[in-house]
Amino acid sequence: MKIDQVSRLTGRAAETLAKIVEVNPLFQFAEFRQEASEYGNIPDKSAFSGTAARAEGSDAQKDAQVPVPAYKKLAIYDREISIDNLRKLDANITGSPLGLKRFMQRQLSALAVKLGSEVQKDMIAGTDAANQMLGISNFVKDANAAGQTAALGFTTAEQAAMNQQVALQLNTTANQDAFLELLYNAIAAVPGANTLIMNTNLAARLTTIAKRIGASGETLNSFGVPVKTFNGVPICALDTATITQTETDGSNADQTSLYVVRFAEELGVAFGTNSGFYFEDFPEDVKSPDAKARIGFYLNLIVEKANAMKRLSRIRL
Repeated sequence: MKIDQVSRLTGRAAETLAKIVEVNPLFQFAEFRQEASEYGNIPDKSAFSGTAARAEGSDAQKDAQVPVPAYKKLAIYDREISIDNLRKLDANITGSPLGLKRFMQRQLSALAVKLGSEVQKDMIAGTDAANQMLGISNFVKDANAAGQTAALGFTTAEQAAMNQQVALQLNTTANQDAFLELLYNAIAAVPGANTLIMNTNLAARLTTIAKRIGASGETLNSFGVPVKTFNGVPICALDTATITQTETDGSNADQTSLYVVRFAEELGVAFGTNSGFYFEDFPEDVKSPDAKARIGFYLNLIVEKANAMKRLSRIRL
């Protein structure tokens, strides 16, 4: 489900979520799935033997499958703002609460943008430490097996296989063409790939390259927002605070990564949540010396198949 579907909000809550989605585009592409505060991620590692072809009267090939869940907890992201009753009581003088309501709405919108940017950043770069969720870039690091951290039921070797070091600077036609071959193969390695996630710098360069070869296009995403596509796959362009341009291989510190992702609730990449977008509005009748509003997300990463994503790292512009 999309974030608005799993949240099921109306009124000012829905308007506040819309503001988050508008300025944090990863929310427009990601899939969310309802999960309890502690949930099991079960990667599909089905193993099959023999053949399905059999003789009449013979037994069908049987392969026992045993799930091995890896348990995680939802990470907590919420913020609260308050407005002193001093402001609310201005209505006694002005005769109208309209100014206060506008001020409250502006503060909620500002709070929403701040929270949304924090959550979007950690959906990519969350460290799985210091109360953060596990982000995609730390689930699959730019490293061999020894440099990975086993998570979500995957081995470090499986995670390392999801990363490919490009080691190209996209400043010549020859390098761009070599990169395109790697990108085509990466997309093919993720069946049903429906999002290419990268920073705005790389998105601009890839769009230029795509126009040169006739692979550039445009579509509307689930929220009705026009998005660029590469060979039919939508591009999710994020700011450089979320996907940096400062990744390093030890020699060059001006590199970035691109993520080929199949967002899907089942056998793909998704985010588990028991809240969707949590919204607690300012109360109408305030008894305390200030009025408070709280918004939040409680979520964490789900990856259920090794071919659900591919990272292309060490890309220079």
